Amino acid sequence: MRFLSLVVLCTAALVANAQQWKVYSISPMDEQYMEVRKEEINSFARSKIGRSFGQGRDSDLAVMQEILDRRLLDGDETTKLQAMGIIMGEHLRREHRLRWVVYIDDKGRSRALEIPDKDEVIFPVTQISARAAVGADIDVKAIYQKLEAEIARIKKKIIVR
Repeated sequence: MRFLSLVVLCTAALVANAQQWKVYSISPMDEQYMEVRKEEINSFARSKIGRSFGQGRDSDLAVMQEILDRRLLDGDETTKLQAMGIIMGEHLRREHRLRWVVYIDDKGRSRALEIPDKDEVIFPVTQISARAAVGADIDVKAIYQKLEAEIARIKKKIIVR
């Protein structure tokens, strides 16, 4: 009986430490949410700096950087900051043939980009907002390049199933 109790405790510990995350296809509601956020940040950019998103990756990154450099958003304006992350993610998605997914773990639900045929995702949506929330300097182009490097690293991995 004592042995059986020990086995049950060890098994419970292993299960508790196992990765507890799931990835789901993005829903139409998520897609709609992302579109609305992109429209809102685009309207904000037009009204504040007279420029808009949708003119290509380099232009979009420059618009983001100008908004941040001019401190037009506070660190607690998470929705707008994450909207810029969505735009950044859209460029990564198109350029690297990624797919938007919903990632759920013990911390909550996030929109992420899934790398095809790999068990990993990246999180472009929160890259800008997380830095802004703590008052850090933000180099949008450097963030983009870091995400591209991460994608390349993940794509090189060999997954044995």
